[in-house]
Amino acid sequence: MNVLLDIGLLLILGYTAGWLLDKIGLPKIVGYILVGVALSPNTINFLGHDTIKTTEPLMEICLAFIAFEVGGALKWSKIKKHEKEIVNITLLASIFPFILITIGVFAFGILFPALLPFGLTGNLSLALLLGVLASPTAPAATIAVMHQYKAKGKVTDTIMGVVALDDAVGIFLFSIVISILSTFTEVQKFVENAHLNSVYQISMAVFLGAGIALLMNRLSKVLQIQKEGQWIVIITSMLILCLGISKLLQVDALLANMTMGLMIVNRSSQHTKIFKVVERYTEELIFLIFFLLSGLHLDITTIPQSTFLISLFVILRIAGKYIGTHIGARAAKADESIRKYTAGGLLPQAGIVIGLVLSINQNVAFKDISEILLTTIIGATIINELIGPVVTKFTLLKAGEIKNNSR
Repeated sequence: MNVLLDIGLLLILGYTAGWLLDKIGLPKIVGYILVGVALSPNTINFLGHDTIKTTEPLMEICLAFIAFEVGGALKWSKIKKHEKEIVNITLLASIFPFILITIGVFAFGILFPALLPFGLTGNLSLALLLGVLASPTAPAATIAVMHQYKAKGKVTDTIMGVVALDDAVGIFLFSIVISILSTFTEVQKFVENAHLNSVYQISMAVFLGAGIALLMNRLSKVLQIQKEGQWIVIITSMLILCLGISKLLQVDALLANMTMGLMIVNRSSQHTKIFKVVERYTEELIFLIFFLLSGLHLDITTIPQSTFLISLFVILRIAGKYIGTHIGARAAKADESIRKYTAGGLLPQAGIVIGLVLSINQNVAFKDISEILLTTIIGATIINELIGPVVTKFTLLKAGEIKNNSR
């Protein structure tokens, strides 16, 4: 079976599954993910592994569009209303999962040494790495649910602000943990100047995204972009250019494209038309492709190998998100609805966390724990990506920011 035929079948089956789930009141993207997981070469021998490798650039382009839309949701005039809440919640909803999972996994290793036979140092490394990988939230699933059900309100604005910022916090925490672990592993090559690398990655990504946004504004005036078809061409071109330069410079492409969206929505006089074009003509297809391919990349057969650790990770991460969000919102004296419902939109996890765990998995410094680390994160990602959209819809419904009969 060739790759184009594989993709065609995936699109038809995925769209049909999403349509069916939408009819029974569930988010479409759950159907997309389930079809991807079911037809993955890691699940059944239907699609080849070549399909996964060949479609990686397509998945990255979809993620660039999604990050651009997340940045576009950060209109300063809207964010300013909830600025304190967003900052407090972002920090505490990143730190609390890290603390709970680090303590929980390390204690688990002491109580059940047969299940985590890596010694105190190895278990501490595993606990710290799992803790830091709990911080980021995947914005794609959250924004897909919000757009499907046309969510609007202060909880929606707060969630969008938090998911846009916590990837940056996750990168910082990751760099700090890697720096600490260097003293245990005595392997400096991977962790050399880790704190400086994180500053470079984040600052360069921000500068790149801002620069591409300015270039796009300038080009749209020079080329006299007016029609929606022209906007689709220029938007797609600029996003792919930003993605390509990010890979060339080895900076966070997600943050670069997010910054590009943020700059456009706050600095461009054409921002309303730009984001309406994206939402109207590309969003449905982008979400379909991205979540199908995400499911395709996930290996569900790894879950039984680390059931206890995966369950512990998922439970403590959810608890940490809810506790951190509640304390952060209370400290900011946020409205009761923000305290109660914001955490429900912070559960999905993919994107950057997969990239970080793969970078760890490829390094000899962590060869003893890399397999169980990868298995745990992949298993937890599958669970979080499936329950996250459902919880997001439920909490926004309870918050009164989507209508019960919304489709």
